[in-house]
Amino acid sequence: MTDFDIKKYYKIIGYINLGFSLLSLFFMRENDWQDRIIAVIGINMAYHMLYLFYSSIYINSTKMRSNNSFNKNVGGIMLGLFAMFGMFGSLFLIYIFIYSAISSNEYYRLFTMCIPFGLFLGAYSLWNDLKKE
Repeated sequence: MTDFDIKKYYKIIGYINLGFSLLSLFFMRENDWQDRIIAVIGINMAYHMLYLFYSSIYINSTKMRSNNSFNKNVGGIMLGLFAMFGMFGSLFLIYIFIYSAISSNEYYRLFTMCIPFGLFLGAYSLWNDLKKE
């Protein structure tokens, strides 16, 4: 998957995330409107912040890693491990979200399912940047 594909999927899943979070306004009946709106903002912020955090690590660490060969080698290994952690962590989060929603019979929690995809796409973007190096 190229950087163009990652950004395309980021936008598509972002729109799906916005739709799901707006739908959650109507399905979270236990909470008042203020709590629902804060939840919608939190769901969208979590998706975008996780993607932007992981996808910008490579750019922000380039200057530090270019100081010497030790920083470049060890920093690249550490960033690779961090990217793999993000990808595996996103799969684990999907499992946790589904399991907790089904076991507690609170199916409106499934509207947060796009958050781990933001984490996965950001980590995969970091992985692609490291492979280009």
